[in-house]
Amino acid sequence: MEQALVFASIVLGVAVASELNNLHRLLQSRKVTWHWAQPLYALLTLLTIMAFWWILARADLSREITLAGFLPAMWVLVLLNLKAAVALPDTIPEEGVNLAEYYQDKRRYMWGLYILAFAPMVGFTAIRAAQMANGLGQFIQLAGPDLLGLALILLLFFARGWWLIALGYAGFLTLATVWLFRPI
Repeated sequence: MEQALVFASIVLGVAVASELNNLHRLLQSRKVTWHWAQPLYALLTLLTIMAFWWILARADLSREITLAGFLPAMWVLVLLNLKAAVALPDTIPEEGVNLAEYYQDKRRYMWGLYILAFAPMVGFTAIRAAQMANGLGQFIQLAGPDLLGLALILLLFFARGWWLIALGYAGFLTLATVWLFRPI
């Protein structure tokens, strides 16, 4: 398992480096029209990458893992790299880049990647919660935050209006903040 963690760390390191290089390019350019939505998406992507690494690092390293057993983690690693690649523009055209337009142009792709990464985990959590819960109240307690997170991702996938996007981000950032202080 240690080799799998090292491999995952390298793959996630590439994702973080890509995102930070794009941030550097944007900060150095005078041809960027800034907008809050895209940097927030980049921050959420960075937090998601760190959280996934944290989950992998906390796994039982004494047990062996097969290649087939590692494939679900590899699926998420690929999606996280794609998320990092789109989190901030990697080039700045001669005419400049408007981050509000960039967000609107890429939002379905960006949030679609979140859905592809997050939905299987939420499904697993919901199945496990259904097996463990004694009633609807306990099910909501066990699976509710993950289901709410998926609902917010779906909202952000479809939302075009900035007020609705702000509402989705507020909910998502609240969940992320709670998640930051939850032991994994």
